[in-house]
Amino acid sequence: MKIAQAHLLVNDQDAAKAFYTEVLGFEVETDFASGNFRWLSLRAPGPDGGASLVLGRAEGAGLAYQDETKLAGMPAFAMTLTGGDEEFEQIRARGAEVLSEPQEQQYGGTDALIDDTVGNIICLHQD
Repeated sequence: MKIAQAHLLVNDQDAAKAFYTEVLGFEVETDFASGNFRWLSLRAPGPDGGASLVLGRAEGAGLAYQDETKLAGMPAFAMTLTGGDEEFEQIRARGAEVLSEPQEQQYGGTDALIDDTVGNIICLHQD
């Protein structure tokens, strides 16, 4: 068994699409709109881009949850960087706001935190 899709609440789907594609390098898998509904899914580049990241519009209780999660300093999810420090610096150079510089973790590896500009903290992990 493996995860096929992960859902992430965002406060602006267009801004999220721009950030995740232009700054993090994700590729658009599906961008379908019908009325007020929009299904926007992205995938990391490469032959095994992992699970689809579905960017859903945060509204009502979802927006409150997103706000509280960010206020608590909790990452919405973690991505493992395969290109090491160079990949991290490329992400920074493409405009990511770094909230926490890479730091060694007691549980192993190094983590940095960035703001995705659409309501979430993202952890960038290196083994």
